[in-house]
Amino acid sequence: MRVKSSLASYVAEQLAPLGRISSRAIFGGVGVFIDERLLAIVMGDKLYLHTDKSNLDDYVARGMPQFKPYPNAFDLTTDHHEVPSDVVQDAEQLKIWGERALTAAIESARAKQMAGIERSRHMKQAKRREKEKK
Repeated sequence: MRVKSSLASYVAEQLAPLGRISSRAIFGGVGVFIDERLLAIVMGDKLYLHTDKSNLDDYVARGMPQFKPYPNAFDLTTDHHEVPSDVVQDAEQLKIWGERALTAAIESARAKQMAGIERSRHMKQAKRREKEKK
């Protein structure tokens, strides 16, 4: 399905140097992906970029809210924060914030992957101990 949004098109154009761009519907808005990794969410006239500990302070210092895909859900949030409008309007700044968001997305994925590997290792160890008891 082709998704239309002038802001999403602008964002995709500005972030194209970061990798292979694609977009699709997500949470009632448009998700902008770099190399199949969700980097940005466009909801109406607001842009949200991926955040983690490496770039979160930039958003918090400017009072930018975290993306809530379902506003009525009490605690459901994502690792994306709204981008200040002055950054969105400045193509060079948007690219810099986009680069930092991509780094955050890659590091978050790496951390989740490592956590999964660790969980798997612990499960295997527990099964081994259980077998040894028998």
